[in-house]
Amino acid sequence: MQFKTGNFSYFQTNYGFQQGGRIVNALYGPGFAYLLGGLLLIVHSWIKFQIISNFLIFFISGYLMYILSREMASTKRISLLTATFFMTSLWITRWSTEQNFMAWGVALMPLVVVMALKMIKNNAEDLRIIPLALVVSLMIQVHLLSALMSIGVLIVFFIVGFIQTNKKRQLVLKCIWASLLSVVLTFNVWGAMLDVMTKNQLYPPYDNPDMAESTMNLSAGNPTLTQIGLVISIIFVLQILWLFMKRDQLPLTNKVVTILGLLFLILASNIMPWTEIAASIPELQRFLQFPRRFEGFASVLLFAGFGATLSTLPFKDSRKYCEFLLLAGSLSIGLQAYSEINKSNQIWNNQQPLASAENVNVVSSKSNKQITHAFTSPRLGAGLDLVTKATPDYLPDNRVTSKDPYVDYKRDMMINKFRVNKTVNRSGDLIVHWNTIKKGESTSLPVIIYNGSTLKLNGKKINLKKIRVSTMGSPTVESTNEGINTLSVGYKSKIVTKLRLLIVVLTWVVSSLWAVGRMIVRRKNKLD
Repeated sequence: MQFKTGNFSYFQTNYGFQQGGRIVNALYGPGFAYLLGGLLLIVHSWIKFQIISNFLIFFISGYLMYILSREMASTKRISLLTATFFMTSLWITRWSTEQNFMAWGVALMPLVVVMALKMIKNNAEDLRIIPLALVVSLMIQVHLLSALMSIGVLIVFFIVGFIQTNKKRQLVLKCIWASLLSVVLTFNVWGAMLDVMTKNQLYPPYDNPDMAESTMNLSAGNPTLTQIGLVISIIFVLQILWLFMKRDQLPLTNKVVTILGLLFLILASNIMPWTEIAASIPELQRFLQFPRRFEGFASVLLFAGFGATLSTLPFKDSRKYCEFLLLAGSLSIGLQAYSEINKSNQIWNNQQPLASAENVNVVSSKSNKQITHAFTSPRLGAGLDLVTKATPDYLPDNRVTSKDPYVDYKRDMMINKFRVNKTVNRSGDLIVHWNTIKKGESTSLPVIIYNGSTLKLNGKKINLKKIRVSTMGSPTVESTNEGINTLSVGYKSKIVTKLRLLIVVLTWVVSSLWAVGRMIVRRKNKLD
């Protein structure tokens, strides 16, 4: 809607989330949010958006795993097979079945490992500053938790590269310059977090009370959110056993990839005492939430290592036999992925089309058929008007803490019976109009204000400290007019300004063009 109307607000969500003006995208994958918004604007259909975004995540994840496997010196055939395994694995298909954003972080992880491998190969001669900065920055713009895990992977590879290289100064300088460029490329992310979080106490994402139940372990069944599944478990076990049995024969790249993959696998499993860890570090319950998230990164690393291991088998016949088994395994995983996607399709076509009714409010007079029709209509907001979800993440918790944020958000923003009209002006401010019988009448308005918000009541600025707010940050305002009253809600940041955002965009454009141009020149030189 920002692209469509031209009414841009980097911080406030003025069109989604019940048009409350809350802050969401500025703190959660802002760059990727704008990319997906642009895609939706182009196709103007939720179904087309699903089809295209599903195709993109399958294609990107498979292609990047192929590139990683080739970087690990796997054969083309085995690289294709490991790519097929990866693109149909549980974490990638979760975008199709659940719109899970971790899927995109996992899909891009092979690109991070490609950059990491360059730190330990050929004295880091092939490591380039701008591509490294672009890859890290891309992860930060897409999914912050995935980015933090990716940085952890890069640190491990950097340490190994630093120990074994005789050009330590060159490696350090490249990483420093890449880090500084990444700071500029991700200014919109950390700048927004710094601005909002230093001014406000925010409600955190869902607090997982039992992290031990959210682990993922080796298993002999089908892959689920708690079981890795038979085929992939066999691949992981074989690669780990090969590491311990043939460690003297494995190249350094395969050793590091496999050891790191094993570490992520352990972190994702119930081998770790997650109950005790969560008791000692409660913040993990709301930041990491689900230890199984580590398994996606274990898959990237162990698939890459396994492909490289098969490619080094000394006998062609044994390699062909393994390739055949790998093909059979990839077909099995593909069929399981198809089955999971088909289950989601069946839910949509059932009498109850909602995948989950938890914290969801449905307009009572609407039938399930009307709901499905609304979500497939040309008006993209039709379905979202009928089915709304209480999500208190990142709402301000400044004055009075809610005992149940989900219930209070539903009360203030979703079933608020007071009738208001909301529009957005060219400055990106949310404009709320309502009618009062008399002057001085108090009204609780379904909008969200933060420390840093700017308020104007009927054209006059009002002091935030004098406004009474609910547990969710909704203001109660006394009208200064009889009849129509207008409240303008904006957000002013001293850190993230329009000029600085423009610099971030231009830096992305210049860096990307340089990287693409450099790649074209290198390929041309190879052909010559």
